[in-house]
Amino acid sequence: MDGGWELHARSGRAVLVRGDGTEYDPARLRLPEVLIAALHEWAGVAELVNSGDSVQTGEIVSRRGRQLATRLAAETGGRVGYVDPFSGELVQIGRPRSAQAIRRGGRPVAPVNPTPWGTGLTISAVIAVIVAVTLSVVTQGLADASGVLAVFVNIAIAAGFAPSIWLGRHVPVWRWVAYGTAAGLVASWIVGLLSLLGPG
Repeated sequence: MDGGWELHARSGRAVLVRGDGTEYDPARLRLPEVLIAALHEWAGVAELVNSGDSVQTGEIVSRRGRQLATRLAAETGGRVGYVDPFSGELVQIGRPRSAQAIRRGGRPVAPVNPTPWGTGLTISAVIAVIVAVTLSVVTQGLADASGVLAVFVNIAIAAGFAPSIWLGRHVPVWRWVAYGTAAGLVASWIVGLLSLLGPG
């Protein structure tokens, strides 16, 4: 194929196969949930029909598969190979492309990698501790000289970090740093407020 996908029905599940033979569940791609559900429903029906002997029902399922492949080609803006679950015939649907990535709305549609929660939260925790400790030490030092100055500096630092945190919240790697920075700012403010209460 020209770098696109082939739509297969295997064991009651829809599978998208790249030209290099790599298989993906449609749910791993940035596709509408309605289309993903329809693809899996079609594959499930194809599995049931395949175990029976109804030729007419098989034709209906094959037609439905071609319709879904057409929707998939329209959604991705490229060519999709539809493999009939009964005859094994391969039909190319959509425009041929030379690009390696499926395109949707002008952007590549690539597999969505799982979120690295363990590593990400560890990075966030380390950044939060560094920010909280640094700001707490600076705030305590300034508070000894002037409480108003300490509050002003904390507000200025929070305002300075806010745009970076807002912009970085969706960037795959930097979002963890942004989360940690935000948590560290909040923690330093909590420590500062608790220190105002005094030793007890």
